[in-house]
Amino acid sequence: MLFDTCHIGGIEAKCRLVRSATFEGMGNYGLPTEKLAQMYENLADGGAGIIITGMMATTKMEPRQHCQIRIDDDECIAPLSQVVHRVHQHGGKIIAQLVVMGSAILLPEIPEGETRIIISPSGVTEKVGKWTQESQALTVDQIHELTEAVAKAAARAKAAGFDGVQFHGAHGYLASKFLSPHFNTRTDAYGGSLENRARFLLECVAAMRQAVGADYPVWVKLNCADFMKDGSMTFEESKQVMTWLADMGVNAIEVSGGNTSSLPRKGPIRAIRRTKEPMYFKAYASEAAAMLKDKIDVGVVGGFRKVEDIEDTLESTDLAFVSMSRPYLRQPDLPNRWKSGDTEPALCISCSRCFGAEDVDCIFNKQEKAKQDA
Repeated sequence: MLFDTCHIGGIEAKCRLVRSATFEGMGNYGLPTEKLAQMYENLADGGAGIIITGMMATTKMEPRQHCQIRIDDDECIAPLSQVVHRVHQHGGKIIAQLVVMGSAILLPEIPEGETRIIISPSGVTEKVGKWTQESQALTVDQIHELTEAVAKAAARAKAAGFDGVQFHGAHGYLASKFLSPHFNTRTDAYGGSLENRARFLLECVAAMRQAVGADYPVWVKLNCADFMKDGSMTFEESKQVMTWLADMGVNAIEVSGGNTSSLPRKGPIRAIRRTKEPMYFKAYASEAAAMLKDKIDVGVVGGFRKVEDIEDTLESTDLAFVSMSRPYLRQPDLPNRWKSGDTEPALCISCSRCFGAEDVDCIFNKQEKAKQDA
């Protein structure tokens, strides 16, 4: 089942292993570099069923993350299409992940001569990494401007040849913040009830759909819960949002969880050896998939390291795919290795030393390259 040709979220794929969006830190003034193109080429050649890009900036209202790829202007289409072409040459499929960063941005990058602001639903101060993040509450007009920007970004992704788009509604980025009562204290149509808190996400998805047409794959990444001490979006609320997304014709939901304000060891990226909790969002995603069976494809990311665990998950639940992020940094050819009969677990030890501001890669890969260069 794992390596059968299949349809996932409106896309024909060679297997049910998805490379989840992973920040690359390889943008040059927001445009893709040769290093980034080669990384995606390696992933396609390595056998991933579908590749989801790292988050792409969609609007010039806010700063970009340092070295983030952008899709906020028509000039981005041609260079991004070259990346897509190289993936397609190796038989791969690639989805563009679109994001409005909001106050979860870590290292803001503002082009010289421009004025940009860090934005949030309500201007709630928060901790991001070691820093205290201040932000400006959005006006309704600004919310509408962001929705239009996301739609235009989706149209650019289609024009660049991407096989689909995924909107980032998880991990404390702006759409996720709107869903959280802790960060969303608005009293207008975008705050209060769950229906209101979900309005920004749902309006963005509707605008994307209108921009790309009825047949183009539109995915959403969503938290199963925020896992915060106070003011979390709960799993029950998440399931309701998933139902609304399914009713809107979204093709697939990738279930994750947590944000930078989550309880200790309850964020999106967890150290499995310390928590002793592999596959940490599996139970939530499985319940959601059963609830939405025959309505939408539901997948899950988080803590999968063994091919037998993935096969069991796909065979014993209604989940349509399993995503991984960090293991692909260490082994971009992991799907091909497993398919060939080498069923050793992924070498990734979930240490998270891979992540940084630039040139994101497994620390062990970097050490091996340094030895070779020496």
